[in-house]
Amino acid sequence: MLSYDLLLYALAVGGGYLLIVSFVLELVERRLRLTRGLPEDLIEVDGWIWWGINFIMELLFYVGIPLVAYAFFYFALPFSGMRAGIAGALFAFIVGAAPVLLALSVRVKLPMPLLLFQLLSYLVKISGTLSIIAWLYSL
Repeated sequence: MLSYDLLLYALAVGGGYLLIVSFVLELVERRLRLTRGLPEDLIEVDGWIWWGINFIMELLFYVGIPLVAYAFFYFALPFSGMRAGIAGALFAFIVGAAPVLLALSVRVKLPMPLLLFQLLSYLVKISGTLSIIAWLYSL
């Protein structure tokens, strides 16, 4: 049975974490100037509208979909709490983000600091949100 109150609470807390982390990582990326050396036509123009749309997509894929999946299957997992969240995050990172960016780095000449920063930011976002979701469902 789904608890809609817990679902909305976990969505709000996970979304708040994602908002703060996305904002901090955006500031760090701009401060480090990781896109230096890329042609201007490859770099998208950043703005608040672009950032908002990107945040909504990340909220859907990093919080919304994992939250609904965890709400349905948390009783069947062999372990619970933050361990389940971190295990799920590492699985999603290893199967999802890492192969795509590593294959992209072989095919396209992108700066390695940019790719490593993107990998680290994906790992921080997914592990934090899934750990929060799993922790809230273990209470």
